[in-house]
Order: sequence, then C-alpha cells, then structure tokens
Amino acid sequence: MKETIIGLISALVGFISGLLVPWIKWEIEKRQKRHDYRMKLIATWKAKLAAAEFHSPESRSSFGSSPEYSSLRSHMTTAMIEKFEAARTMYVGGGRGDDVRKQMLLDEVSRLEKHWGLS
Repeated sequence: MKETIIGLISALVGFISGLLVPWIKWEIEKRQKRHDYRMKLIATWKAKLAAAEFHSPESRSSFGSSPEYSSLRSHMTTAMIEKFEAARTMYVGGGRGDDVRKQMLLDEVSRLEKHWGLS
C-alpha cells in the first residue's frame, strides 16, 4: 500500500513538472527576446542620434520623419514629444553641447534604457 501511494505521488509530481517545465522555458525565452529587442532598439536610436544634425529645420524634419524616430516616439513621454515637435521654438545651446534637441532625445533614450533595466 505504501509503495502504491509513493508511486502515485511520484507520477503526479512527474506529470505536474512535465507541464510546468515547458511553460517556464517559454517564459524565459519570451523575456530574453524582449530584452534583446529592447537592446537593439536602444542601439539603433543611439546610432541614429549620433549621426543626426538638428541645426536646420530640414535636418530636424529629416530625423522626425525617420523610422527610428517613429519607433522612439511611441515610447517617449508626452512632454518630450511636445518639446521636440514644437514648431518655431528656438533652443539656445550651451552646457552639454550646441545641439539641445539631440541632448533631449539622448536623455529620453537613456531614461528608457534605465526604465527597461538595461543599464
């Protein structure tokens, strides 16, 4: 009788672990893919911003219509979007560099990187 109970308990534990292990692996893989995707986004945004110039309205418009900005915009705060897209706004450079808009966007990318736990 004792052996039967032990056998049933072992079978039940084996069955439950057989159900849980694939689910746990799937969850780990899903998190890893999300992490890799976010790392790729951050790298893409930083590279595009490093190459971007914002000194003229044409260059700002060029970046603003890029796929990289579109993907970044969906993660930005409303206040940051309004600051960057504000028409006829003049920013005076200084402090960290002449390109205030570039610094604002780089700060936003850094905020997202920290928020996602990538830094």
